[in-house]
Amino acid sequence: MTGVHPVDAVFFDLFGTLLSLAPLDEACDRLSPGHGAELAARWRARQLETSWLRTAMERWTYFDVVTLDALRATVQEFGADGSSSDPLLREVADVFIDLPIVDGARTVLRDLRAAGLVTGILTNGSWRTLARVRGRIPPMDHYLSVDASRRFKPHPSVYQLAVDATGLPAKQIGFVTANGWDAAGAGAFGFRVAWLRPGPTASLPAVGAPEPIIATWSEIVSIFVS
Repeated sequence: MTGVHPVDAVFFDLFGTLLSLAPLDEACDRLSPGHGAELAARWRARQLETSWLRTAMERWTYFDVVTLDALRATVQEFGADGSSSDPLLREVADVFIDLPIVDGARTVLRDLRAAGLVTGILTNGSWRTLARVRGRIPPMDHYLSVDASRRFKPHPSVYQLAVDATGLPAKQIGFVTANGWDAAGAGAFGFRVAWLRPGPTASLPAVGAPEPIIATWSEIVSIFVS
C-alpha cells in the first residue's frame, strides 16, 4: 500500500496523548491536600527529567521505577513526605497505568485502521502498562515499549522500534503526540508528526527539529489519509 496515503502507518504516544493525565491532580491531592494539581505537574516534569538523564547517563530502569522515584522526590520537595507512606506513594504512582483514554481518540484509531493504515503505540511506558492499556482502547497492530531499546524517548533508538516493527522507512510513518519534546524527537528522526499542541503559546524545544503539523484530534485522520 506504500504511496496510497501520505504515510502507511501511524503511531501514537501514550501519556498525555492517548491517555489523559487529568486524574493525576486528584490522586496527588491525597499526598498534599489542596496542592494536587501543582504536585502532579511537578511530578510529571521530574519524571521526564529523570528519564532523559538516565538515557544520557546510560543508567536504564523501567519507567514504572522512574515514575515512583520521581513522585517520591517531588513529595519531598513539597514537604509532604511525613504524611506519605510508601504504600500510598505506590498507589498514587500506579494511577499512571490506569489513566483513561482521551475524548476522540477511539474514533480516530478506528478510522485509521478502517482506511487501511497500520496503527500502533510507541511509549515510554513499560510492557506492564501496555498490557493494562490494551483492554481499554480499540485494537492496534503494534504495542511498542521502550523496554525493547532500554532508552527513553526522544532517543532515536526508540523511534527506530516503529521502523523495525513495520519494515517501513521513517518518512512513511506518522506520529501523534501532545508532547512538544516528543514531537521534536520524532520529527528529527524523520516521522511525519502531528502535534496536539496543548495551548496556543506552546512551542517546540529549540533543537533544530522540523516543524510538526499542528493538529486537533478531529484533524488527525485527514492528515494521514488522502
